[in-house]
Amino acid sequence: MKLNKMFLIAAMTCLPLQHAFSETIENVSVQVVDINGGTSQLLLEKMDSSMQVVADQLFLGKDSHMVESAKDDYVRLLAEIGDRVFTGYEISDVRFASGSGTEIVMYARPWGGTIRQPEIDLQFSGVEPETAALLQSRIPALKADLERAISGASVDAGDWAGGVLRKMVRQQVEKQLPEFKAAVDVVQEHGKTVVQVVIYPVGQLVTNVKYELRSEAIPNILLMKLKYKYAAECDKLRGLPIAYVKNHKAALESMLTEKLLAEQPVREFKLQPKVTIVPGTVLGVTIMINSDKYKVWFEGYGDVGRDKDNLSGKAHVGKFISPRDEIFGEAELVLDDVDWIFGTGYTRYWGKSAWSYMRRMPVGDNDYRLEYNLSPKWRLRAEHFSGDDRNEFGVRYRIHEFLSAEYVYGGEEFYLRIIGNL
Repeated sequence: MKLNKMFLIAAMTCLPLQHAFSETIENVSVQVVDINGGTSQLLLEKMDSSMQVVADQLFLGKDSHMVESAKDDYVRLLAEIGDRVFTGYEISDVRFASGSGTEIVMYARPWGGTIRQPEIDLQFSGVEPETAALLQSRIPALKADLERAISGASVDAGDWAGGVLRKMVRQQVEKQLPEFKAAVDVVQEHGKTVVQVVIYPVGQLVTNVKYELRSEAIPNILLMKLKYKYAAECDKLRGLPIAYVKNHKAALESMLTEKLLAEQPVREFKLQPKVTIVPGTVLGVTIMINSDKYKVWFEGYGDVGRDKDNLSGKAHVGKFISPRDEIFGEAELVLDDVDWIFGTGYTRYWGKSAWSYMRRMPVGDNDYRLEYNLSPKWRLRAEHFSGDDRNEFGVRYRIHEFLSAEYVYGGEEFYLRIIGNL
């Protein structure tokens, strides 16, 4: 009887001591280690996070003493779960020490071969190859990041590793190319691991390009090769999202400008190209070839509704003496009587307006002209000829760089002037 009482007293004494030395598990940390050392940190972090969810459910809020007493069972359970979750890997060992902060280390190794020199197949869908190269330059590290992430991993880990790569690609594309989406697959082809990445545009796209290249500095006929070449260059912008063009308008304009500056005619004549892009489903691209040194043009006139002097031509050669001031010479030929008229003068430019004075010979009169550009295609003209005290007023519309039409009031008559521009 006394012996039973002693055992009862001992048990009652040890129970509070056991509770005194036990703790509730408040946090758990999991680390997965590849004992071969080949798996990238990115994939190991994915393995950590996957097992972290399991460990939290198993241990948080549990009595650390009770967990410690069943340690072998927990080790076996964690190893079995790890083997099932991490396809391509086997868990060789699990170590942990329970306490209020429980740390678990799981040692894994690939069960078969590992990935060496993976191929990264990066494609841009729906855009021209040169445009794709421009887009790729915005995510220059993507290929190298994918290669580092997948190299050294188990060959059989493609399914769950693909999810990690998809997340990484999506984050980079959303940051650098938010107008695009990406699809990622990890496949085995002929014994080699291939990471296939297809980046494709979303939203409204550029379906057509309305393009124009012209100059007011030199005859447009001298720029015909450039005109055809850059029609093809601008056509490469088809397929881009309109949102991308809006967000990177300045970069696209700069890209085309840099290419133009390297062209032989532009360098030879010291021309200054200016590119203007107007985003839309029909993308507008206007290239103006300007010069701050000279202005040369040739025009032929055919007047419809005029009885005399209705066929003529004019050549203009000007030199800028400042950004707003031009001195020039003009030669005009009237075909009716084959009369030549020569003149020298001065033009002052400000904003969209230009005021000119020219002394004409041999008629010996003065020509005063005021022009105003309403838009790139519309121009107003008011001109006074002192010799016969005549005024002319015209509204001119540019059909394209080689053809314009002007409706003219010549003081006594109205007529339509067809203008050929060289």
